Amino acid sequence: MPTLWLQESAVGDLDEITGYCQQDGDDLWAFVHHLQESPDLLDRLCKWHYQHVEKDPQFDCKAITFLQETGYNIYRLVALTLEWGRRNYRILYAYDSEYDDFYILAVVRRLTENTPEELRRSAYNYEPDHHITRRICDEYEFMGLVIRH
Repeated sequence: MPTLWLQESAVGDLDEITGYCQQDGDDLWAFVHHLQESPDLLDRLCKWHYQHVEKDPQFDCKAITFLQETGYNIYRLVALTLEWGRRNYRILYAYDSEYDDFYILAVVRRLTENTPEELRRSAYNYEPDHHITRRICDEYEFMGLVIRH
């Protein structure tokens, strides 16, 4: 059975979000705990764009293409059950196929034209040279997850 682990850096992200907006943080924490406790939802983390075939999708996930192309098995998840979450946040996670484990590496604010100026540096839009990209790749490597070449 798959397991979902929340990495320390992702805990820091959730704490930072909670500090900025208590309700967003509380809802994201609850969503993560809901994922951790549901084997059915964890099984869905390996399926891409399944939201169109599931009667209760709850989230959508897909690989982050440029990271997959460089060997990192990292995905993004969008919480569909949290309307504001769908617009504003992404959960970035890695999959370890050897042990059937998932690792949440980051919880990020999605960079949009409406992102407040004070949050733009911490917001993310899948830029290869972004500090969040470097952080999640460094953590992936530190954990010893397989980098495919």
